[in-house]
Amino acid sequence: MKRGWLALIMIILSLALGGIEYYYVTSNADAYVQMLDDADEKMAHNQIYEAESAAQRLDNRFRKQSGMFNVFMFHSEIGHISSDLAMLRRYAQTGSVEDFLATSACAKRKILEIKDSKRMTWENIF
Repeated sequence: MKRGWLALIMIILSLALGGIEYYYVTSNADAYVQMLDDADEKMAHNQIYEAESAAQRLDNRFRKQSGMFNVFMFHSEIGHISSDLAMLRRYAQTGSVEDFLATSACAKRKILEIKDSKRMTWENIF
């Protein structure tokens, strides 16, 4: 009987930790996408200083949370996003609107792919 309870506790613990991981990754991914949209809009309207500030806030937030993301995902994905965000800051500093928007779109796509990889679908399970 003890084995049954232990198995039940392990299943509940696994489900709880999976739920926490899902919530953490998806909520932060949504926040990053929102911050990227905000920076894109500022850059598109030639508010370069504000776009640079938004890109810097996003980069700083991502760096602070990248340690936790490395627990949940492949390190190379986090590295690619981090380099895209660093390039965003540089493009904002130089005022390169086209490069900024292109790099932002690339980072946004990678973030959304990470979010989609955490969804409970048959493709992700098997």
